[in-house]
Amino acid sequence: TMLYAERWQDAKDAADSVFKLQVYSLTDKYEDAFKGGNSESILEYNYLVTGPNHTFDNDYVPYGDMDNDGGKGCPTQEMVESYELATTGGYPDWTPWHNTTTGTTDTPPYAQLEPRFHASVLYNGCEWKGRALEPYVSGKDGYAVYDDGSALNGRTTTGYYLRKMLNEGYTDYSKACTQPWIAIRLAEVILNHAEACYMLGADGANDDLRQIRERVGLPYSNKSGEALMAAIRQERKIELYCEGHHYWDMRRWKLAHTAYSGQNSRVHGLKIEKQGAEFIYTYVDCDRKDRLFEEKLYRIPLPETELSNNSAVKQFPEWL
Repeated sequence: TMLYAERWQDAKDAADSVFKLQVYSLTDKYEDAFKGGNSESILEYNYLVTGPNHTFDNDYVPYGDMDNDGGKGCPTQEMVESYELATTGGYPDWTPWHNTTTGTTDTPPYAQLEPRFHASVLYNGCEWKGRALEPYVSGKDGYAVYDDGSALNGRTTTGYYLRKMLNEGYTDYSKACTQPWIAIRLAEVILNHAEACYMLGADGANDDLRQIRERVGLPYSNKSGEALMAAIRQERKIELYCEGHHYWDMRRWKLAHTAYSGQNSRVHGLKIEKQGAEFIYTYVDCDRKDRLFEEKLYRIPLPETELSNNSAVKQFPEWL
């Protein structure tokens, strides 16, 4: 909340107060941070089969698990390309897979990517519940063209499925889901602290980022200025993927109107077709229309009922 309010000292103090407790620590493995009762979990919601419970797995598992359901949120190619190379850091060259005409039979460099990718994204050929994932045309997990009029029925439109936070041991889809929701965890607090330190011109941000990256075996060298802020943004995007932060971070950083507008804002995927023993990967547009985020959307307009009930309140000028 203090980050959104740009009350940087309060944000730093809040994070420091958590660190001083010496109660929480990052889990050894990234994927363990989403299991209930782990060392990193600060606030979590727990569920029971008898209730309260949820349907997260039913909504997000691959089509091949549910048969005509699932796949309601598929990672994009842009997100996949945001992950760095394991151990060395840096990014692979994805140019060969951006061919939108004939595609390529080259296997994407999934195996080379860092642990957070493998804990977050299901991709062609990866192991899932004792089998190899088949997110290709006519494969077990299927593929569907976005917005062409056909029913998706849980099939991926990007060539990927979500893995993060799914329960791999959950196979009886007639039962409710009970895995916990980790609402606040130490990694987020560390990243909040890093941003607050940067905004205050205080030391600490580089050490925070190094701590986050060391868990997944990625190198880090100290940065300053805009390069440091860019590194903070990148780590928040990757570390907190699918935890409900990135869209709102982009709003508070005032970057949404450029990132989410125009043709460059479209998201993409890989259409995968099996041909004999080979796979053809073709880069595809998964939006088919340009997005638009106007600057005035950074501030939500006051409701007409509020304006009618309170004569001392005036509508924000951008919404007049």
